[in-house]
Amino acid sequence: MGIDTAISPDQCSAILIAGGRSRRMGRPKAALPIGGMSMLEHVASRVAPLVREIVVVAAADQHLPTTGARVIRDRVRDEGPLPALALGLGAVATPWAFALGCDTPFVRRAVLGALLAEHEGATAVVPRWDGRLQPLVALYHRALAPGIEALVARDERRMRAVADLPGVRIVEAERLAPLDPEGWSFRSLNTPDAYADALRHLARAAADE
Repeated sequence: MGIDTAISPDQCSAILIAGGRSRRMGRPKAALPIGGMSMLEHVASRVAPLVREIVVVAAADQHLPTTGARVIRDRVRDEGPLPALALGLGAVATPWAFALGCDTPFVRRAVLGALLAEHEGATAVVPRWDGRLQPLVALYHRALAPGIEALVARDERRMRAVADLPGVRIVEAERLAPLDPEGWSFRSLNTPDAYADALRHLARAAADE
């Protein structure tokens, strides 16, 4: 695959995965207020300066906060984020795309920029933080879509399975820790306790300004 040595915003999109049931949260995560906007808007605002377009992958019947992003709908209900990623990669207009969960409002642009810097010769760039792969704070080339679709066709639903595809580069925590020492970029707000902790974090940050 011929891949350029630099990725400009014109060559990159963002895929926001929003179709989950929010069972552990108990209410729709995408619409939760945080920092004066919905969580979905918050994630979109974080990645917007780095990309040409934002695509939201949502469930067929899901109500979404207004973001101005293009929305595509899951073809199959409750299949999880792996089919949603394949769907998003098939829909973007650029060679590259970040994939982000709608519940990662503290993802740092510096971390995303570090993933861009690691792309050369790769089909995807996936961080590992706290010993776990982070495939929903990651960078993918759209050419990987058929490989992900093949995983889905084999009834694979684990997001970490993308790491086994050809050309996927893993970026270890040591490379990213100077950019985000506490790892807020990788904190998914999928429970009421995590959401409450995030609100306290915002309040502390505002008090320190």
